[in-house]
Amino acid sequence: MPSHTRKALAAVLLTAGGFTCYWTYLALNQDRLLFDARRRPPRELPDGITAYSHEVPGGLLRGYVYGTQGVLDVQTGETVPDTNTARDLLFYLPGRGEDVLDTMQYLEWLPPRVGFATMDYRGLGHSDGQPSEAAAVADASQFLLHLRRMFPGTRVHVVGRSLGTGVAIQLADLQDFESLQLITPYDSMLEIVRKRFPLVPLRQLMRHHFDSISHCKKVVQSTKVLLAETDEVVPHECSERLIAAWPGQVARQTMPGTDHSTIIERAETWRALAQFAQQVGKPGTRPAAPEDSQDNGDSLTAAEAPDGVAGYPVFAKR
Repeated sequence: MPSHTRKALAAVLLTAGGFTCYWTYLALNQDRLLFDARRRPPRELPDGITAYSHEVPGGLLRGYVYGTQGVLDVQTGETVPDTNTARDLLFYLPGRGEDVLDTMQYLEWLPPRVGFATMDYRGLGHSDGQPSEAAAVADASQFLLHLRRMFPGTRVHVVGRSLGTGVAIQLADLQDFESLQLITPYDSMLEIVRKRFPLVPLRQLMRHHFDSISHCKKVVQSTKVLLAETDEVVPHECSERLIAAWPGQVARQTMPGTDHSTIIERAETWRALAQFAQQVGKPGTRPAAPEDSQDNGDSLTAAEAPDGVAGYPVFAKR
């Protein structure tokens, strides 16, 4: 065999071997890479936040609740709503690698009687276990059942952000809740990842497709989409394809001066979420239109749940 042929063959084999190693690495580590799974050190829960947990393989799934619980009926042992009990509660499904405790510092922008709950996906933050699409949906469903038992008179609204929009859309097919809000949603995680990892057979390798454009066809809840003004992580065309496939009308709002990361750091975003939730289902009203003025108000204190987790930032006083 001529030397140049041997060199060409060696180069081809080396390239093929490199691609194989690269694909194998992505396949074996895709759970950690997709969810940006990082554990965080224990921190004290501040006043106003209580913890939720349920068992998962390998330990506990952790969640957090912000909003008043009412009063305990000593005769029945049940929680009874009082004048401070949240009328509406936002169940927030976070984005990739999001530190939900950092996100919760913005809860001061929620108006009175609007509560909040969120969770760490398995393997992230303070939750144990291995992250996956199926596990995220199952854990969200179990947590939501807990919230509905804890707040029997409270209207629950599911909010998904980025990666969490795929979880939220699937949750809508499993349980009833008042409304669905999606912050920077995508049509399919496969399409998002394909742009970042070219030359990879993702359809064959990826276990977690988060195919929102297929799952959305069963959604019946009132829905709103919040978009960043600029978004290099989830391009607007991905969100637009999802909106176009939606089975019903979708309210939409673009938050000026925001990008994929900063949209959650703006008071206007939190007020828009609360306003849509509060208006859904009211006689003679429709969900907030884009650029409507937003309500403002004071934050609430939190609900009951067992199993505190050490350590969280204390919210800044107004």
